[in-house]
Amino acid sequence: MARDSFVFYRSFFEAIKRMPIEVQTEVYPALIEYALDGKEPKGLSDIAQGVFILVKPNIDASIARKENGKKFGKLGGRPPKKGKTASSAKSKGEAPTPPSDYSLSLEQEIDQMKADRTWNEPVCMQFHLDADELAKRLDAFHNHCKCENDGKPHSNFNDAKRHFCSWMRKAYAPVEHDSDAELPPPSYEFNGGFGGQDI
Repeated sequence: MARDSFVFYRSFFEAIKRMPIEVQTEVYPALIEYALDGKEPKGLSDIAQGVFILVKPNIDASIARKENGKKFGKLGGRPPKKGKTASSAKSKGEAPTPPSDYSLSLEQEIDQMKADRTWNEPVCMQFHLDADELAKRLDAFHNHCKCENDGKPHSNFNDAKRHFCSWMRKAYAPVEHDSDAELPPPSYEFNGGFGGQDI
């Protein structure tokens, strides 16, 4: 198979230029014909054959990488799926439709999040909350969703939980303290003895 280009490393050039000119005139055409046209060289001297044997695996690997790149797309990766996907809908500006079997309303989502103890506990630990504060924040999240998304439910329950955690990180972000603020002056008042009784 004829190719238009191949990878030739500087290390190849550095090694070959140290050889006698007669060997160089054998090696370069042999490497180029093999890389571009796939022709194995014949009748090379022992030194030129040795260089060819050393460089050949690198040429083969670069050709394989290039062929795989053509097979799986210009930048690599798997070929695109057939049919309409959520990502293709986003790129066209269409909103993906939630699955038809999901029927919870926004209020039911909030109620389920409040009742889901296996989810509540790690969320409380992550955000340093108690159960009452979590319930208040879920109510605030409910109001946020009603204002921002017109009260529309999420596409699934896990999406609702992820949205809540993401919203918590933004709405209740820790306040940065000014590191340049002055500290109060130290107090040198005597507050008692050194472990014994004051007399």
